Amino acid sequence: MASPHYVIRRSRSGRFNFTLLAEHGRINGVVVVPTENRSKEEVAQHAREKIRALADDLATVANRTALPS
Repeated sequence: MASPHYVIRRSRSGRFNFTLLAEHGRINGVVVVPTENRSKEEVAQHAREKIRALADDLATVANRTALPS
């Protein structure tokens, strides 16, 4: 499989559905971005930033939390 990556699909009213894909599975989610007075490109960039932040948070928690054996 390719390196971990994500796929984004824009929904309505600033909602972005996404899937984080990695070798061992996938995680689906949604981020919501304010759209007022922002260009389509700005909204999409903000959504990507939020998704990256979620992925970073997941990695941080996974690295510091011991999973049950």
